[in-house]
Formats: sequence, structure tokens, C-alpha cells
Amino acid sequence: MSDTRSLDDYWVNYLRENDVIETEDETSKREKVIFLLNSVLSVFTRAVADENNYRGGEIPCFLKPFGSYGLGGYIRDADIDIVLICSQLIKRRDFFRFFPDTLKQLATIREIESIRNANVPIIKCVVDNISVDISFVRLRENYCDKNIDLLDDKYLKNIHETCRASMDGPRVNSFIKKQIKESHVYIFQRSLQCIKHWATRRQIYNKPIGYLNGSTWTLLLLKTYMDMRDTPNLSITLLICTFFNKWRDWAWPAPVLLTSEIPGGEHGRRVELRDIPEFQDAVMPIVTPCYPVSSAAPNVTKSTLKIMTREFERAVLVLDDADTEPKETLKKLFNSIEYFKRYQHFMTIITSSTLQSSHETWQRKMPNVIPQFLQMLEKSPDLKCIQPVTKPKTSFHSYRTNEERKALEMGMSVAEAKQLDLNGQLNPGTVYLSFFFIGIQAESASQYLNLSEPVDSFQKLLHSRRTKYDDDVRWHVTAFKRKKVKDIIFSSH
Repeated sequence: MSDTRSLDDYWVNYLRENDVIETEDETSKREKVIFLLNSVLSVFTRAVADENNYRGGEIPCFLKPFGSYGLGGYIRDADIDIVLICSQLIKRRDFFRFFPDTLKQLATIREIESIRNANVPIIKCVVDNISVDISFVRLRENYCDKNIDLLDDKYLKNIHETCRASMDGPRVNSFIKKQIKESHVYIFQRSLQCIKHWATRRQIYNKPIGYLNGSTWTLLLLKTYMDMRDTPNLSITLLICTFFNKWRDWAWPAPVLLTSEIPGGEHGRRVELRDIPEFQDAVMPIVTPCYPVSSAAPNVTKSTLKIMTREFERAVLVLDDADTEPKETLKKLFNSIEYFKRYQHFMTIITSSTLQSSHETWQRKMPNVIPQFLQMLEKSPDLKCIQPVTKPKTSFHSYRTNEERKALEMGMSVAEAKQLDLNGQLNPGTVYLSFFFIGIQAESASQYLNLSEPVDSFQKLLHSRRTKYDDDVRWHVTAFKRKKVKDIIFSSH
């Protein structure tokens, strides 16, 4: 694919024709959501002032979008990440106490949920059918202005650790914007949308499970851009082609740095990567650009890195094919992966519960544990390839007896399970199931695999994560052949 500006229209047209990016009306709808959220800020600050007997007019605070929406590089149906930055007159408890009630005044709002026990606590809501995540930062200032330079480390001084974590996304967003020349903003935004869509289609877009998320793909694209931003006649085509070539050839675990040295904070002390604990065993060390730095790819394992590198290689081959029409080239590049043609066997993690709340909890928790299972499997010399599937299959079934429930928890079909309930102990209920699949390929097609050791170790790990709320939760880890997995994937519920 020739890297000239004349080809850029093909990328943009693909995004539009395949509904990857929004229409102008949909973009306007998002702007309206931001306007509506801003419109209730005065109601919120008034409630805080009344509660705390503050006198003296408006309490300074403002909303600032960040993440993919803040950069303009989001794809259709993406959430809006937004942070409420406040003066020290507003406390975190005020945010969680009064802001949800304030949001209820909006006619188009629904599904307001407070998530307090997270590294970055948020209020989730849906405004006019658009999902919004609102985080909170309390500065140690009596005043705050929407034009403040978030990259100034002085704003981190003496703030609560949770506020510092909540500042990271907005600060990184400001850093990224500062690196991009005004004439290149459109090119960067469209390229980012292409990369995100490609990673989603090729199923390597999932940070907890061992791949990368949107912010990490953004940092890799930014690193590519920073190395070529002085290139004359930069284009979408050139930036994307360079992106795939760069990361195909990167000598991991060489770290990816977006700054000349690791930011040391207000004291400016020199920081060495080897002295930061989370990077000591990092397989894909990508360093976030703002103090305090963290790993943007903490869950990548040797096997998921191998999968991503293989996808970079494939992309380079597709884009280097000069004999194919550009439209066909992009169609091939963005072609969705077929797991069930690639692998004959799948390690399958079945989580079952009789409470929907437990089911939802383990939907969130399991992806964070899977990388440890991958590392256990990687110790087997007989495995050539290990590829976790990014999305689980979920289902729920009514059962009549304990025997039927146990059969469903082992991955049996509904028909098979019902055969076991004929003489079973009557105990009707509902079982909720989630299936996480990991495609595996042996070094030799005829090879017998004994993976009992990593399976036993992983089941022990799962049981060690059991809490007092998990009494109804059970796990079953087993190997299924392709046909069995396809039957589960395409079953009802």
C-alpha cells in the first residue's frame, strides 16, 4: 500500500461505511451530553454549600473530558470519560452523596451507579443512551480554573492518593494533546480510530486478560507519531504503516518511553525503570508519561505478546501487498479473526453461581486472574501457542435437581443435564454460567497434552480468591474440543 495522502480517503471512507465512527448528528448528541452535565454543576455546588454551611458564592469546580473522547479518537458506542475537578471545599463524600441526586434532575439520565471501591472510583450513568464514567479530583486549592495546566506537578502536592490516581488519565490526555501538531490532529485521530477498530476485530483489545486497552494502543500510536512528526507530508497511511512496522520489530522487553527520562515528580529526582517494582518482570513495558508513572500493559504475558506480534506481522504483510486494491486491502486488514478455525482445543474456565450478583462480580474479576493461568500454561514445553479469547460466553438455565445443576456447571448441554435429573434430588433454581476460552496448540498435532498441573494450580488460585460473598460460586477448568466450544457459543441464552 503506497504511503501517500491520496490513499487517506480510503481509511476514512472505510470507517464511515462500516459504522466505526459516528455521524455528525451523533457527535452533536455527545456535545449535548457534556452541556447537560455542565448545566447541573451549580445545583451540585449549592447542595454542598448548604450541607457544609459555606458562604461566599459559587464553589469552583469544572468537568473535563479525557480518554478517547477527550482526544477525538473514539469509535462508535464508546463511553465518555470525564473528571470533576474541584477546589478543596468539595470532599469526595460530597461527590458521592450529592452528585448522583443532582444527575437525577436530567430527564434523559438512567442507570446511575456509584463505584467507590476501585483504584479510580467513579459514578457511572447513561445520558441520552451514552455511557458516561465520572471520576473525582479534589485539589488542595481554594480555587480551580478550567484552564489550569494539569501537567504541572504542583497540583499533585498533598492530594489524596485516590485523587492522584484519578488525575492520571486527564494528565496523560493533556500530555498526548501537547505532543501533536495542530496540523496533524485529524491524522492522529483517524489513525487512532483505525488502530482501535483493528485491535477489536483481531481480538487483541482487552487489558485485564493480557492484551492492551484503548489508552495503551493510544500510547503506542503516540510513540510512533513522535518519532515521525517532522516528516513532510505526514498522512494517515504513512502513520499506520509505520505503526505496524515499528511494533512488529520492537525488541521487547526494551521499554517504551514517551519522555527523555522517567518523570520523577516535583523533586525532579532521577528514576530508573528497574527500581519500579511493577516493571521488574514486565513482558511489554510501556511507561505512562506522567508522574507517578505506571505500566500501561501490566497483564501482558509471553503468549499474549506473541499473539500481538503475530498480528503486527500480518498487518504489515497485508499493507505491503501492492497488487491488491486499497479497498480490498483494508477489508482484509480489518477482517475479524476466526478462533474456531484456528484452534482444535480450548482450555475452558467455567464459573457458575446461583446468584446473579455473584455472576456479575466474577464477570469482572475473572479476566484479571486469567493472565496468571496463562503464565502457568506457558511453563509447559509442549504448548506452541496459547491465545485467550477476549469475550466470555454467558448463559443462565433453570434446573430441577442438584444433579442437573452440577452437570451444567461441568459444561454439559441442557439436554445432557436433563438426563441426569430423572432420579435426582429435587432442588429447583437458576444457575448463571460464564465460559472463558483459551485456544491452545501443541508443538505436534499428534501430541498428548497433560495440563493437570497448571489446571490444579489455577484452581487453587481461584479458591484462594474466594470471599465471604462467594459461597454460591464454583469453578470448573477443563479442555474442550472445537465442536464442544462452538456448541456452547451458539447455544441459546
